[in-house]
Amino acid sequence: MDPMMLAERIGRLQGDEQQILEVILDRLEQGQDDYGPWQVEDGRDYGEEAFTEVIDGLHYCAAGLVRLRRRSDR
Repeated sequence: MDPMMLAERIGRLQGDEQQILEVILDRLEQGQDDYGPWQVEDGRDYGEEAFTEVIDGLHYCAAGLVRLRRRSDR
């Protein structure tokens, strides 16, 4: 993707969307530190790793939603 187009897309994000992007970028950078540059064909089982991480992520999101609902019920 053209860096200018990417910058424009990022510039249109607001509020929580920017914070979410920052978390994603931080995670990608951490992955580079842990594994080196991401490569699809490096012999790892991305499907299994991704599935596990998605399930973990959904768990944390669901827990966050439960906390928000409890706060709003008070």
